Amino acid sequence: MKNRINCSNCSTENPPYVYTCINCNSIVRERVFNIDLWNIIGLLIESPKKALELIVFSEHKNFISFLLIFIAVKLLVNTRFISLISLGSYNPTTSLYLSYLIIFGILVVYLILFSFCFTFINKLLQITTRFRDNFALLTYSLLPNVFGIIFLFIIELVVFGEYLFSINPTPFAIKGITAYIFAAAEILLIFWSAILTLKAFKVQTDSLLYSIIYSFVFYFCLSVILFYSSKFIFTV
Repeated sequence: MKNRINCSNCSTENPPYVYTCINCNSIVRERVFNIDLWNIIGLLIESPKKALELIVFSEHKNFISFLLIFIAVKLLVNTRFISLISLGSYNPTTSLYLSYLIIFGILVVYLILFSFCFTFINKLLQITTRFRDNFALLTYSLLPNVFGIIFLFIIELVVFGEYLFSINPTPFAIKGITAYIFAAAEILLIFWSAILTLKAFKVQTDSLLYSIIYSFVFYFCLSVILFYSSKFIFTV
């Protein structure tokens, strides 16, 4: 079986998330009560694998709701950008509040369903994981979106104002070099999030192949959902 911890006392194989051996009750790893958000953020930059393992080991998956709130804001911004492709120039009639609730609901449901499917498939593959760990890992892997909305998006609004979501003229036509710098930063945040997701799946499956497949499916489905959400939200 993959992704197991051997007890140093009786050599029994244990699921990676247990604190004491299921056979002899010996301590098999350090106990973690809560997630230290600032410590985790630092480790996600310095040592992502260690940060993700701490999330799995943590008995209380705190800060999940806080992260989801900000991630949903960034995804709403992303759907607005996507709508420029899916709909072209269009003045949305849906209220900002309703748009956010729709995206927030979609995000939570998607993470729940994907975490459930991931847990179920792992069970079939004889890989022991827990739903709550998988949900927390996927949420924290989207943490770069929080940086994107708190820092990058605010700066973009200051620089481009109402033209940020314009296609005539586009931000690239107004301030070309600056727009490309922001675009590169957005791509880097997406890339960072994708790497974290890949490492999250790797922590849970201990398989690079499975991790690549899961990561591709996760982001492909999320992209499709955001694309069609942009067409729905901004035409309601």
